Amino acid sequence: STVENRIAGEIIPSTHTTPDAISISKLLAMMVDKGCTFAFMEASSHAIHQYRVAGLDFTGALFSNISHDHMHYHVNFNNYLDAKKMLFDQLSPNAFALTNIDDKKGLVMLQNTLASRKTYSLHSMADFKGKILENNLTGLHMLINQHEVFCKLIGDFNAYNIMAAYGCAMLLQQDEMEVL
Repeated sequence: STVENRIAGEIIPSTHTTPDAISISKLLAMMVDKGCTFAFMEASSHAIHQYRVAGLDFTGALFSNISHDHMHYHVNFNNYLDAKKMLFDQLSPNAFALTNIDDKKGLVMLQNTLASRKTYSLHSMADFKGKILENNLTGLHMLINQHEVFCKLIGDFNAYNIMAAYGCAMLLQQDEMEVL
């Protein structure tokens, strides 16, 4: 991520949200050497546009939201959206594409992908449905696919992040009771 990379508990300083292709390959090799079975990374719009993730065979991609960030690089919102969408458009038919359908542009990410299309939401019908029951200074009390969960994180954005992580875990065939 922008802050740091973590591999099997080891913290490796980061200089970019998504490093160059050679650095990504080195990090992935370190993960394999340490026995990691999954790798999660943020593919920034800059990195996608600059082909820093080209050649990687993603098992899945996740779209959480988009705002009017990075206009200094992309010049306009459509270019920014197109850069994000490139990752989804390049997924294989064996991959999954998970999107937040509560974001106005969430379904746009799924338009041309060959991947299996899945959705998550706090407000709309979705494959992975969440609902905030309480959101206060002690944390989030949520309903996730009919299971009550509590997390010490607060805020709607964290509820969406929890739903995204849950959806990815389910699509990666993890045990639901362990995930919750």
